[in-house]
Amino acid sequence: MNSPSSSNSWIGRALGDNNRYRLDKLLGGGGMGDVFLAMDTRIGKLVALKLLKDTLVASKEMRRRFEREIEICAALDSEHIVQVTDCGVTTEGYPFYIMEYLRGQSLRQMLLREKRLSVERTINIMTQVCQGLQHAHKGVNIERQGGNERIQVVHRDLKPDNIFLENTDSGEFAKIVDFGIAKIRSESFDQTNLTSAFLGTFRYASPEQLRGVIDIDGRADIYSLGIILYETLSGADPFGFSVKERNYSEASWIFAHTSEPPKPLRSQPSCENLPAQLEDVVMRCLQKKPENRFASVEELNLALQVVLASMQKISSATIIEETIYQPQHFLKGSNEETIVRPINVEEKIEKKVQKEETIAQIPPGEKQREETIAQFPPMQSLISENQREETIAQIPIQAQKEETIAQTPPISSANLQLKHEERNFQSPVIKNNVGEHPGERIVQKPNNSSLTVVISIIAFAIACVAGFFAYPLVTSGQTLNKIKEAQNKSNYEECIALSDKVSSDSSIHSEVQQILNTCRQDYAIKLAKEGKCLEAYQVNDRSPKSLFEQIKSQIDNICEIPGKTEASGETPVQKPGRF
Repeated sequence: MNSPSSSNSWIGRALGDNNRYRLDKLLGGGGMGDVFLAMDTRIGKLVALKLLKDTLVASKEMRRRFEREIEICAALDSEHIVQVTDCGVTTEGYPFYIMEYLRGQSLRQMLLREKRLSVERTINIMTQVCQGLQHAHKGVNIERQGGNERIQVVHRDLKPDNIFLENTDSGEFAKIVDFGIAKIRSESFDQTNLTSAFLGTFRYASPEQLRGVIDIDGRADIYSLGIILYETLSGADPFGFSVKERNYSEASWIFAHTSEPPKPLRSQPSCENLPAQLEDVVMRCLQKKPENRFASVEELNLALQVVLASMQKISSATIIEETIYQPQHFLKGSNEETIVRPINVEEKIEKKVQKEETIAQIPPGEKQREETIAQFPPMQSLISENQREETIAQIPIQAQKEETIAQTPPISSANLQLKHEERNFQSPVIKNNVGEHPGERIVQKPNNSSLTVVISIIAFAIACVAGFFAYPLVTSGQTLNKIKEAQNKSNYEECIALSDKVSSDSSIHSEVQQILNTCRQDYAIKLAKEGKCLEAYQVNDRSPKSLFEQIKSQIDNICEIPGKTEASGETPVQKPGRF
């Protein structure tokens, strides 16, 4: 079988019946196949073409898995699942299939740019994903062995990379892609003959997947959706790995998913204002036991819709409340003219008009402002009176007070007394004795209670600083004890996972590294003795150079594979992933 030297060698080739599909550009690739942008020359439309990798063509199991992906995607007729329209085999024997060409970006690309999304956008996207999964989980009919068979499909590799978002006028339109390792529940044979290794992505896999449970169901996908929801809303993972911005081993993720409780969503930075009801939904998805999660994606979708409706109801109530209590601009009309144009400008009538203005224009509860306007002394001229009335009619209440004071005629002794009262109301510490010394201000000294408050604050600050420096020492000691305990109990996965979390600037880092190397060595030897040679080599790949060859030799002797090339860090089988 002749094979092109690289993926780019396919560019410009024409595949399919009558050379229908012309490959124009490589869009990307994954563990199982490469995806090209192609032109359907028959109808003049751009499509996406997925071609099985040349390194996997010789494997009957990989070909069977690739053909099953075609079968599943063609049967899943949902607007939120990528649509497959055609398939075929090249002259060299490479299977391929044709999909709709999606224009937009993956959720992963969006999160790399925006870090986190709003609650509304997150729920909108996840609702569409639930609708697509609902169709797969309930089951579809597939033609098999001369008859129809109804099967249920579990995706098993949900992650932001496999949720594609198209931009539309109504917002993001979600499509689920890559059913390459989907689980067909009616199918008994599910693992490849090449390796019994885990299939999926460690960061988003459910505990039952990592434990090797065969008969998993849609609740495994719900756990993965919980991880995606958590990351999309907070910008972090539920186990604190992303805080240190370093890569963690597969053993660390396995231990976290199977043993560690997730951190509460609202404990993450800038997440304290998220609805408590939304946190409950996310944390329920992340339960270790499938029976404690939502029973179906329909139930999860309904819970998300309830959260969104509650938020919209609260938002509407807030708008109504602000409309009732916030002062409004006065509309021009006959009422305004009646209020601001008194028939007589005598003092008694003027006070009566001022009182009516206060009742008509001041919202309930603003007693201080009402008294300020009511106590305003008579204006010295009819022009000033008219100017003040126009000001009241043309601006809202808050601006009215400032504008009225600014346009007051030459200040009389009564006006000075009024300003004195306003200053006393706004700043109780400063007293202005206008009657005796108009320009003098007397500052009151703080009393003993103020001094006591200051001392208490200082003492509290000292205690916080002391606790800040003492906390790392206490937690480091506890972590070291847990690591030693895991090593003594031969719980190597836990030993490796806990050690990986210790940062390089920690006081216990040097001692932990020695224990970590010992755990890796013992774990690799243990796996080799159990016949899991490939996993033993993978564990040894992370060993320091000083120990690598020594451990490798021991594994070679146990597995009786002299000259094996795992020392290069490569594994003979590529892990399936997103195309």
